[in-house]
Amino acid sequence: MFTVFNKERVMRLRVSKKAFLKLAVIFASVFSVFLLTGIAYFRYDVVIKDGESERTVYTMHSDPKSILEENSISTGAYDRVEFTELDDGSHAAELKVIRAFKVPIIVDGTEVNTAYSIDSTVADLLDQAGVALGDNDKVAPSLGSVIKDGGSIEITRAFEVKVTADGKTATVSCNGDTVEKLLSDADITLGKDDIVSVPLDEKITAPCEIKVSRVEKKVKTSREVDPFETKTVADNLSVIGTSHVVTEGVDGVKETTVTDVYIDGKKTDSFTETKVISERVDEVIAQGAAVAEPYCKLDDPAIVLENGRPVNYEYIISGPATAYTAYDGAMTASGRPAEIGTVAVNPNVIPYGSLLYIVGQNNDICYGYAIAADTGNGMMDGTIPVDVYMGNEQHYNDACAWGYQLVDIYVVEVGNG
Repeated sequence: MFTVFNKERVMRLRVSKKAFLKLAVIFASVFSVFLLTGIAYFRYDVVIKDGESERTVYTMHSDPKSILEENSISTGAYDRVEFTELDDGSHAAELKVIRAFKVPIIVDGTEVNTAYSIDSTVADLLDQAGVALGDNDKVAPSLGSVIKDGGSIEITRAFEVKVTADGKTATVSCNGDTVEKLLSDADITLGKDDIVSVPLDEKITAPCEIKVSRVEKKVKTSREVDPFETKTVADNLSVIGTSHVVTEGVDGVKETTVTDVYIDGKKTDSFTETKVISERVDEVIAQGAAVAEPYCKLDDPAIVLENGRPVNYEYIISGPATAYTAYDGAMTASGRPAEIGTVAVNPNVIPYGSLLYIVGQNNDICYGYAIAADTGNGMMDGTIPVDVYMGNEQHYNDACAWGYQLVDIYVVEVGNG
């Protein structure tokens, strides 16, 4: 077997090999230049920081937009991109993507829009979202505040409140204001008695109507004399037919005030108040009730006299009465001190401690109040029912003057020994 060579074909093959070798040499040269110049002048090492993630990429691009597109990283309209080339000849750079966060915009408790922020103020975010504020609208935080991630903007819209006073109605803008402030905004001044339909310190949180009722009080004052009255009381220590003033009478003065109340010009009520300017003092006159001036100047409410004699009593003993004296400090048989008003009796007839009233049978003499406290021979043998005590030795003459008297002994209250 043998092969026949075509001379022309062989020549073409030789030419093709030479051209290929030349092209290969040219490609190798160009590739070498590319490697040298690309590495030296056009390649960047870029650190991309996107939130919590971080990576390093190699790129031929020197603008951040192309680098992000090359690495399929998209950004929002309000995200921020920061690109920093390191000035150290290393062709390295840092590309930071700062993501904007959502800020809800809440109006009267309802979320109506969303803004996006990195470090924007409240005013910027409202402008971004196209949300306008009215004159009395309230916004929190304040317009100059910078919102942090997780924060929100809350707007409370003002509303209208109608205020009626003096027959006129005014409309004022309100945003959680007190009634007192709304009245001030409406140029309404309150009188001390005026009535407001809503308490002044109440905060208004919704549209409403507030009414001011004007109150006028017309006062009339008058004074009158309260004349004293005269009262009489019995005086067991004074003689029938005599009297004396115990308390002087003084007229009193009363002041009466009538207040008529008018609400918005119409009379609605009337009040009358009476107060005492000076108290009345009634005159008290004591009228004598004894048949003769009593020797004992003591008295007891239980002894009520009529025509000089007790009205109420247990029993009466009549008979002669003698008188005696004793030294200072003397004691009676019952253990009581001897003093004017104590008398000696037969305790079997008149028990010790009994309240007595002693008056002459002929109304010519009166010992008066007495307490059964002592005794003596004449009393015990029954010859003398009572011996009245006139005092110490200095009253000896009084005892002598008394002498021997016929008396009635009224036992008003029986003692128990």
